[in-house]
Amino acid sequence: MNPELIVFDLNKTLIKENSWRDLNLAMGVTPAEDAELMEQARRGEITDAEGQAELLKIYQQRGDVSRSNIEKILWQYTYMPYARDVVGELRKRGYNLAIVSGAMDILVQHVAAELQITWWRSSNRFIFDESDQLIQIQSPEKDTSDKLRQLQQLVGELSIALADCMVIGDGANDAALFQATGNGVTFTDSPIVDDARWVVDDLRGLLSIIE
Repeated sequence: MNPELIVFDLNKTLIKENSWRDLNLAMGVTPAEDAELMEQARRGEITDAEGQAELLKIYQQRGDVSRSNIEKILWQYTYMPYARDVVGELRKRGYNLAIVSGAMDILVQHVAAELQITWWRSSNRFIFDESDQLIQIQSPEKDTSDKLRQLQQLVGELSIALADCMVIGDGANDAALFQATGNGVTFTDSPIVDDARWVVDDLRGLLSIIE
């Protein structure tokens, strides 16, 4: 395949960590609270935006919500095996690359800059006040549909079709992107293998799919 745009998820795709869980625990959210909020969202009892608002309250009550501290926590990620090499090779081949993620914007932007990935989109925006204290998390009602919206917006700006994109991801919120493009790539241990067009052992597998 020779895609016009290669789109990466972030957590568990380019980086090993679950950035939301790591930040939550570092900011004083207990594992039980974290699991309960996720379960409530899964059952449809709260929206994703309501869940993030609850997390923000806990952050402000128990944690240090300064930009410097949040960045210090989030920057402790590690790349998935071969991520740097594969992204670098795709850049050398002249492909357009993007990250579309449900993670927080400050992390997605940071990784994109580090990997020299031109385009990025995030479903969650961290808002800081003039003292660099976190005061709001702008989040969608539903992360899954918003992630597809972010991709649709991006391809519109680039004047390309969804079918011209390849999407690499591992989570439930990537399945809609796989279906929309018809060109999903996931990993052998992913829960969305049935939604993918290609399944690879690791990121190196992309280089044999892409011309």
